[in-house]
Amino acid sequence: MKNVNLYPMLTKENKFLGLEAIDLLALLVLYLVVFLLSENLFLNITLLIGAYFFLKLYKKNKPPHYTKNVIRYFMLPHRYTQIWEAS
Repeated sequence: MKNVNLYPMLTKENKFLGLEAIDLLALLVLYLVVFLLSENLFLNITLLIGAYFFLKLYKKNKPPHYTKNVIRYFMLPHRYTQIWEAS
């Protein structure tokens, strides 16, 4: 029997230039910060290319939407229930 994926949009990564949207947003923010702080074009482009390849290596062998799930994990409050043990 053939393995059929019934929900391809949930398991497929939406990629542009090999990165997901949240990673491209991070590159855009870095682009804005770098070009506001420095006037050296060669240094700015080198930093952006380095950040791009760092994100590509970071995302290698990770499941789809990994970065979004990590950010959600750290941003949402955690609620722990207290369990009383019988003595």
